[in-house]
Amino acid sequence: MLLGLAAATIGLSQSHDANASVFGWFDNFELTLESKTKGLPLTISTYDFDGQKIDQVKAKSADIHTDAAMSKTDKDFNEQSSVIDVDYGNKRMTHVGSTLIAYEGMKNYEDQFSKHINIDDHQKSVPLLNSMYQDFSNQWNSQSKVVMIRSQSGKPIAVFTGDNVSIHQTEMKNATKFVINGHRLFAYLCDYTVYPMSSIKDSVHNKVTK
Repeated sequence: MLLGLAAATIGLSQSHDANASVFGWFDNFELTLESKTKGLPLTISTYDFDGQKIDQVKAKSADIHTDAAMSKTDKDFNEQSSVIDVDYGNKRMTHVGSTLIAYEGMKNYEDQFSKHINIDDHQKSVPLLNSMYQDFSNQWNSQSKVVMIRSQSGKPIAVFTGDNVSIHQTEMKNATKFVINGHRLFAYLCDYTVYPMSSIKDSVHNKVTK
């Protein structure tokens, strides 16, 4: 904690980008601590290779971690096992091999968009975001970044927006943690891209004015 406070003190005296990084670090630390002590209210979804949702669990209190029995580290203590456990309530789900995302306190626009729009081509990521932006522009106007999560075959499965987005390493193999406006997003065996909202707006504007 002393090292963390020292890093924060140094960071606060630097640029705005550095400040965002420091605050992202603290948000990530707080969410990780909360996950380990009392759990987070996560929506957990798994997907097949083509991005089709397999199942979904909504838990009031959940924590995701490497399965202890399967854990194996190399000489540099890097985790080699891809087997993860999802502890929720008094239950445990063990998972390996297919795409999984978990999030709390946010809206997955891909789920909302797919309910009322027929999407013929999931390969074209930016045009898909353009369509979403036009449908949800009132909700996206003040947001500064868009996070698109894809399955292992490159099919979009989740889209989140936020003013403050930071990306963090995990002790788990093939997993990434995000903090989006103070909320947790966990991605396992996923591709992802973080777009500036301005680029989506510019793309929509250019498409309309052509």
